[in-house]
Amino acid sequence: MRVKTLAAAAAMMVFAAACEPGGGAEGPAPSQASAAQADAIESACPDDGPRLAETRLCQRSAAAMIEHAEGAGEIEYGDGCTSVMNETLMAGDEALIYGAAKCGDVVTTLDFAGGAHSASINYVRSAFGGDAVKGAEVIRVFGTDPDPQGALKEVLAGLPEAERADCEIRPAGMDGWPADALVIAPTAAARAKHPADEPVALCGPWGFDEDATSFWRITQGYAWFFQLGQDMPDFDAASVTLIRKQADGSWMRVD
Repeated sequence: MRVKTLAAAAAMMVFAAACEPGGGAEGPAPSQASAAQADAIESACPDDGPRLAETRLCQRSAAAMIEHAEGAGEIEYGDGCTSVMNETLMAGDEALIYGAAKCGDVVTTLDFAGGAHSASINYVRSAFGGDAVKGAEVIRVFGTDPDPQGALKEVLAGLPEAERADCEIRPAGMDGWPADALVIAPTAAARAKHPADEPVALCGPWGFDEDATSFWRITQGYAWFFQLGQDMPDFDAASVTLIRKQADGSWMRVD
């Protein structure tokens, strides 16, 4: 509400100046000046760059809303790159905010595509790969009603019978991954059938790949499947946070 108060005060000051002798001959009309002042106040963020384009959140405000996954390591993007906050609008009044790599003028940006049974989060551009990865899916989002693990169980049930018997849903237990990360992975007995010193990818395309970073999280009312590949990520998957627009226009993190 302080934005409106300041804008109103600015408008009164401009109007008063215009009423003074000679005031009307200098500068813009009061309505123009007050509108410009309001726009300047709304667009300014304290020392951290412009607002996010859609949610209008400042970088610091967005960062304060992030719920970084417990147990996940911090992402370092390397020389010449920094970490900034970015956003992706979801369906309805929801949006994702996340830490993203910025290398030069390129910021890793994701996009939302809805579907009948799940939604897809894809690259618009990558600070590392540019437009070459445009359209590549990095997150698939499923509902959790009525069973939080329903999407994982459906994936498991859809495997060929012989493979299904060798797979299970279990905690990932990987250093640097979110502590609540889940995988659809081979049982200990099934894994023992393969060479211990060679990475395997079993249990289907939604299963555990020992040579890549891919895992499930059940949080904020959704089941999220992250498929981040083999290379250094260009956004912080552990920072991906769902926020929802409130009746007053503000944004709040979804519990």
